[in-house]
Amino acid sequence: MRKFAIVVGATAAMAAPSGAAEIRVLTGNAVGGPQQALAAEFTRLSGHEVKFTSTNPAIIQRKIDANEAFELYIIPAAFLRAAEKANKVVAGTSRALARVGVGVAARGDGPRYDFSTPEAFRKMLLEAKKVAFSDASTGGLSALSVAKVLDNLGVADVVKAKAVTQGNGQEMVGKGEVDFGLYNVSEIPRAPNVVLAGRLPAAIQAWLEYEAAIPMGNAAAEPAQAFLAFITSPQARAKWEAAGIDLSGN
Repeated sequence: MRKFAIVVGATAAMAAPSGAAEIRVLTGNAVGGPQQALAAEFTRLSGHEVKFTSTNPAIIQRKIDANEAFELYIIPAAFLRAAEKANKVVAGTSRALARVGVGVAARGDGPRYDFSTPEAFRKMLLEAKKVAFSDASTGGLSALSVAKVLDNLGVADVVKAKAVTQGNGQEMVGKGEVDFGLYNVSEIPRAPNVVLAGRLPAAIQAWLEYEAAIPMGNAAAEPAQAFLAFITSPQARAKWEAAGIDLSGN
C-alpha cells in the first residue's frame, strides 16, 4: 500500500485547509463494487469521506440533467460525452476508466455450458428453453449489450421468443426456472445458487465503457482527483479484476 499512500498524500496535500472533504460520486451499478471496496482504505489514508450514488443509467441521466451536486462522475461513456457537450463537466478532466463485458449466469448445481467459441454459444442459445436478461426499458445498459451480441449472432428473434426480462431473472436461474442468464459480468452472481460461468468470447463480446470526469460546480476538485488516482492505480487492479471488470490505462 506504499504507493497508494504516496498518491493520496501528494494530492490530498493540495486540498482546502478546512481538512477532510466529502467526495460525492455518481456512478453506475456495473462498476460500483470495486470503488466501494477501495473507498474505505482511501478514507483511512486521506481522511476524505466518499459517498456513492450507485444506480442505473436512466437515473444517472436524470441526476445530471437536474444538476445534482457531485464531486466525481464515473458513468457510461456515452452519458459523459453528452454531459461534456452540455458543459456539465470540467474541460480536460474526462478519462477512460473501465469496461464491462457480458457474462453467463448459471445455476450453481446445474449443467456446465460450453460457450468457448461464438459457434458454441450460438448453439447454447438455440437449445435453451428460457434465457434471462435485463429489460432495456428499465434503464439498464446490460440489456443493450446483450442485444448487440444476439444481433451479431443472428439469433435475436429466436432468443426474444424465449426471453425472461423480469427483474428477478438471476433468482429464476438459481431456482432452475430458466436455463441461464446474460448480464454484466460484474453483476453476477446476485442470487442464491447462481455462479458466473464465464465471460462471452471476445469475438462476440459487447463492452460497456465507463469514463470519469469532474463535474462543473466542484469547487475543490483535488480530493476527487486523489480518489480517482487511488482507484485506478496498478495496486487497485486486483479489486477490479475480481469483479470481472477491465481497468483502463494500466
